[in-house]
Amino acid sequence: MNKKILALAVVAGLAGCNSSDSGNEAQSGESFNLRILHINDHHSKLDATGPVSLTLGGIEAEVEVGGFPRLVTKFDELQNDNTLRLHAGDAITGTMYYSLFRDELPDALMMNQVCFDAFALGNHEFDDGNEQLAHFIDTLTNGEDACGTEVLAANITVPSTNPIYGMYEPYKIFDVAGQQVGVIGIDIAAKTQASSSPSEDTEFLDEVETSQKYIDMLQEKGVDKIVLLTHYTYGNDLAMAQQLTGVDVIVGGDSHTLLGDKELHSNIGFGNPLGEYPTVVENASGEEVCVVTAWDNAQVLGELNISFDEAGNVTQCAGTPHLLLGNEFTNPAEESDGTFTTEQMDQIHAYIDEYSELSMVEEDQDTAEKLAVFAAQVDEKMLEVIGNSNGLLCNERTPGSNHSSGALCAEGSDERDFMNKHGSIMGNVVAEAFVDMSLRSDIAIQNSGGVRTTIEEGDVSVGHVFNVLPFTNFLVNLDMTGQEIINTLEDAMDNVVANNSSGAFPAAANLRFNVDMNADKGSRLSNVEARRKNEDGTFGEWHSIELDNEYVVVTNDFIAAGGDRYDSFVPVFEDDSRREDTGLLYTDSLINYVKKLEEKGESLDIPEVSEMAVQNFTPLN
Repeated sequence: MNKKILALAVVAGLAGCNSSDSGNEAQSGESFNLRILHINDHHSKLDATGPVSLTLGGIEAEVEVGGFPRLVTKFDELQNDNTLRLHAGDAITGTMYYSLFRDELPDALMMNQVCFDAFALGNHEFDDGNEQLAHFIDTLTNGEDACGTEVLAANITVPSTNPIYGMYEPYKIFDVAGQQVGVIGIDIAAKTQASSSPSEDTEFLDEVETSQKYIDMLQEKGVDKIVLLTHYTYGNDLAMAQQLTGVDVIVGGDSHTLLGDKELHSNIGFGNPLGEYPTVVENASGEEVCVVTAWDNAQVLGELNISFDEAGNVTQCAGTPHLLLGNEFTNPAEESDGTFTTEQMDQIHAYIDEYSELSMVEEDQDTAEKLAVFAAQVDEKMLEVIGNSNGLLCNERTPGSNHSSGALCAEGSDERDFMNKHGSIMGNVVAEAFVDMSLRSDIAIQNSGGVRTTIEEGDVSVGHVFNVLPFTNFLVNLDMTGQEIINTLEDAMDNVVANNSSGAFPAAANLRFNVDMNADKGSRLSNVEARRKNEDGTFGEWHSIELDNEYVVVTNDFIAAGGDRYDSFVPVFEDDSRREDTGLLYTDSLINYVKKLEEKGESLDIPEVSEMAVQNFTPLN
């Protein structure tokens, strides 16, 4: 096992952002050492993750991971005079810190505590359109504690009438210890157009061609140290590096890829690195390119150290993806009171000290206090009324099961009779919200157990939505054949029958079928019909599902990974070419759906029978 990853020796210096007029002294001699500290895809995860369960030196322990108060501490600890601080996109969407604070934007405030030198636009920055993105960029660059972060996107062009016009640049040349370092921003084009909501006059250019164009431009200006700051996936970054000339470093995002010591992460039971940190490939000229990315959700801070010779060629790169642990550990053993013995704590600390990838990090108090202001406002925000319901949107698991989550819908009521025939009303509304939120999807599938309660007739608040969808699940798009969709539904039905797992029963949108719970597995569904989404967001005609043709299915990441025995989802979910991690919090889908209806003067309502997933239901004898 690799125990201490090599880091190049650099002189410790002052913290803070670099700028093009930096007063740092130029390094002498033939080489130049650059340190890049970076994150990506924090998706509004501003506070810590967990506590998560880790095995540290053979001891099971629970500890918090990451969060911006710890990121700030670690950034400042690792900062030296030769440092660039970079963020590779997808700052927003994913938690209540964006869902509930779209005006205040605590993401921008937290990013300004780190003080990034550059931030590359990701696809999710366009989720709420260009006007909201303009508000985010303005808050980042001119709001509280703004510190000069450069917003970069070389392959995005807009006309002068667009809200984000003039708010970003294709590249920036930074003076780092007297050396010029060019940083070019690249966003993933097709995914942003298909799965986010950029305005129609936003043009996305080819990633590789645009990168080479600006690399050449920088070289013509005499810049020979060039970094691509990309939101383009790890796999795409590796392929692109081999097609380019003149590029030295790619700092990427979008794919939420963890790099590092695979054996270490296997031993601690957290994370699955897909490659080495850094991954070194050759560009089209045969020169080394150092490629890195730093997982997601503010859990890892990447530290990349690069040496250049006097001609600007990379001579060496090495570094560490720092997993940011808290410094308070809980003993999960039933016989304990949550504490460890002194000997156990010594063993945990010794194990962490042995690996540079593991860091115990104290929270920066100023950052923690600023974040706490928003955390304290959550209860108040939950009371915000966002729309209305015309009916009692009853919840059920398996039709006829009378689950307590739908207790407001009494036996003998019209709503209960409707659910006994057609399944959960609330579940189908949630599925409709999924399809609406995930722009590329045709069909939505949601396990009924993931829908927790009923929404009553009348005002609908943010709190009502969180009560319905209280988990931190994310939406994923899966490219599936009609047969794979049927197989997945059959798996779920079998879990209900074989294991009495009523919450596995599916709700769906743009998918309908008959169910006979007495039939054998593989034969419980019949007359399966589907619809596809048109380019304008409307839906096509119902048709018998096409077994050999593909549909885009949006679902939550719990069942996509096989939860509730949705087994036939798994091979599709594990195939990167057939899975799109949207980064969208599933609760957001329902919040946005309710708000969108309200803006159109409409309300939530009980779906027509023709829109329910279950058309006819035969209960188990």
